[in-house]
Amino acid sequence: ARQSAIAIAVTPQCYSQHNSYDSLLLTMSLDQRCQQFHDAALGTGKSKGPVKEIATLRKFLHKNQHQRFTDKAVGRLFDTIQIYCSQTQVETDALLEDALKMPFTVFSTKQKKTMIKWLEDRRGGGSATTIVTLSLIDILEDEDNRVSLMSDETGDTYEDLRLPGDQLGASIRQKYETTESVVSLEVELVDSKLTRIIGIAEE
Repeated sequence: ARQSAIAIAVTPQCYSQHNSYDSLLLTMSLDQRCQQFHDAALGTGKSKGPVKEIATLRKFLHKNQHQRFTDKAVGRLFDTIQIYCSQTQVETDALLEDALKMPFTVFSTKQKKTMIKWLEDRRGGGSATTIVTLSLIDILEDEDNRVSLMSDETGDTYEDLRLPGDQLGASIRQKYETTESVVSLEVELVDSKLTRIIGIAEE
């Protein structure tokens, strides 16, 4: 007897705009890649060695900083960075610096505070560092590309910091110019002094 088979074709139209076919595939690949980084750091998966793995992870973060990661993927990335922080590679400091520049859609403010603590511990401590949230009032069009920030709690304003010159700076400028709501920024505070803008705060 002839056997019959039913082929079920899954097309992009099967998914809503919020959960499109392309984004589903992208999410799956990001989850898998983050798991690979985690396994390599643990020593349970294929690894090119800590130095090369860290370099690859830094490139991955930069390339995918505007993607939407699942909670599971973020957890794997966070755990991977923690594993490397327990080791002695000097490259880990650069990895932490890169992770701190990631938008809130990747690492939360709480996770960034933890990573700042890791960075302090690796550098011997000595400074009281935290993250504060300030409102972006204006981008001053001067040669230094400074910004005007304000504390919603005290009303104090600050014009000492520059807009970051990397992709983060471009993202801040775009959001400032295209949104009607106030843009809140995550700013690093070291020994009561604002040092740098490290991200866009969660809304």
